[in-house]
This record gives sequence, structure tokens and C-alpha cells, in this order.
Amino acid sequence: MKRHNRAALAVAALALVIPVSGCASLLSPHQTAEYHYNAGDGAWGSVGDVEVRGLMLIMDESGKGPAQLFFTLINKGDSTAKVSLDVGGKTTTESVKAGETFVQDPESSASTSSKPVIVDSLKAKPGDLADVTVKVGSDEKTIRTQVLSNSLPYYEEYVPTEKPSESPSEDASQPGEDASQSGEQGESATGING
Repeated sequence: MKRHNRAALAVAALALVIPVSGCASLLSPHQTAEYHYNAGDGAWGSVGDVEVRGLMLIMDESGKGPAQLFFTLINKGDSTAKVSLDVGGKTTTESVKAGETFVQDPESSASTSSKPVIVDSLKAKPGDLADVTVKVGSDEKTIRTQVLSNSLPYYEEYVPTEKPSESPSEDASQPGEDASQSGEQGESATGING
């Protein structure tokens, strides 16, 4: 072979090897980012020794009315953790023993609490992200979470209803009026039949 042909083959081989070796280095563990996929709805985060999972709010699709807060707390520490979550001016605090899990979902069989956490003054609508401040001891973190609605059928049972008004409405009749009216009707019925 001529020297020119050998040189051309060497250059061609080098031209093939360099891009291939460059691609291989992009696939090495030193070059790729570590990404954890969190399946399911809701946000995840870690605050101190506590992992927060499935953090989300569900409200009516109109965006009016209260929202219900859902979350799971997993204490990976060696001692009981006092965890507080604050969203929309509503604060809820739970104690989670070392190595245990707390589930806030009254409809779930795995739930630790049978009472819902209702946020009355949430300044977000379905589709927005809401800030939830999570504190564990001196550690604090704000986790942005989804505000979901009953536009998805499997969330319909989780939408909280408006709290009943403590003051009577104008349409409500007084108890004394009802009794006197029913008494009058009773007397007239007795008079007709008697």
C-alpha cells in the first residue's frame, strides 16, 4: 500500500473512533444525572430525617371553597419526629415514631388519621402549585405541591364541602313559627274530623 492510502485510512479510522468514544463517555455514570421518579400524584421531599410523600391538595373544580390536604410522612430517624405542615394559614402537627409511617387520608385503609385536614383559605385554584411549609425540629422546607380537583372522577369523594353557616339564613323559619303553624293545622284538622 502506498503511504498516502495508509495515512488516509488512519485519518478515517480516527474520525470514526473519536465520535464513538465521545458518545460512550456521555453514558458513563460520572456524566449522567441521578434522577428519581416519584410515581403517583403529589409532591415529594425530605426534611431532616422525615420523608414527605404524596403531598397534595384536592378541591372543587370551580376553585371555590375549601381544599383537603393529603400526605404521608416516613420517619427514617432514630427518634420520634414532630412534623408540622403549614398551607394557607392552616397548620397541622403530627408526631411520627422512629421507623414508622403516618398517612393522612381518611378514606384509605392505611390511614393513621380518620379526620380530614381542611384548608379553608387556600389562595390557589385547581392546576396551580401551592406552597406547603414542612418543619421537622429545626429543619424547614417549602414544598410546592399540586392542587387537584374532582374533574378526575376518582377524586370526587375527596372534595370537601363548604362548612355550614353558623348564623341562620333569612329563608330559615323560626322553630316557634313551625310549631305554632303545625299546631294550628292540627287544631283545624281536629275541628274538621271531630
